[in-house]
Amino acid sequence: MVEVLDGRVVSKQLNKETKEKVEKLIESGVTPTLAIMRADQNPASIQYEKSAARFMKKVGIETKHVVFPEGTSQNEFLEELDRLNNNQEVHGILVMQPLPENIDLKVVAEHISPAKDIDGMHALNLGKIMTGDRHAHLPSTVKAVMELLNYYKIGIARQEITVIGKSNTVGKPLTVLLLNQGATVSNCHTATNDLKKYMRNADIVITATGDIGLVTKEHIKKGAVVIDVGFNFEGGKAYGDVAYEEVAEVAGKITPVPGGVGSVTTASLARQVTHAAEWLQKK
Repeated sequence: MVEVLDGRVVSKQLNKETKEKVEKLIESGVTPTLAIMRADQNPASIQYEKSAARFMKKVGIETKHVVFPEGTSQNEFLEELDRLNNNQEVHGILVMQPLPENIDLKVVAEHISPAKDIDGMHALNLGKIMTGDRHAHLPSTVKAVMELLNYYKIGIARQEITVIGKSNTVGKPLTVLLLNQGATVSNCHTATNDLKKYMRNADIVITATGDIGLVTKEHIKKGAVVIDVGFNFEGGKAYGDVAYEEVAEVAGKITPVPGGVGSVTTASLARQVTHAAEWLQKK
């Protein structure tokens, strides 16, 4: 029978550890604080911002909301980002996406302080992943995947792993992290010819495309670990990249959607706020 990898259990353990770190920081006179920058009125962004703030409060992290009116220029956005970069009472900065068309995400990513870049946008943090620096701030979803694998004691070294997705927020950095830990990794995407060829021999398949039902039973070898990072809606219901019911018939371990990687993502973000606060305190 397939083992369901419950992200909520992982999140609960992470939160316990994060809360302990926060309490120690507060005792030393530092209150970990996250600034959330939002420049759009996207309902999904607004909902996530509220959800993240509630989550941070549960573990003792303060939240500062920086909301921009419609029509905000890139210069105005960057000026506020500079203020947050220089504010010693702010330890982490989260830029909500998508940004308005007139604000260039690449420019924002270059502008954010690497020390406060708790969602791993800056090239310095991405570069540290390449060099195997364990102090790099990871994209929160990537950290969530690694935390989940670690919690369930899923070995990475010497494993054949297929990662589907080539974004800077998941696919690329995740591929490098897995390589750093001794895995043999095939990095694919939705335009890859014959995805099945790369997936059928994989011990672990990690998919992050948002393409509902992309991964089916015929793609997965018996007993493989399937980590579904994809998330999309159809008919008002949430789905991942994996055709869950049929893939669960052959997989050895599988994450559900919802209740899998997504459940660990905000917990991972909170953990990185505490890491930033600890590092800035030492500095």
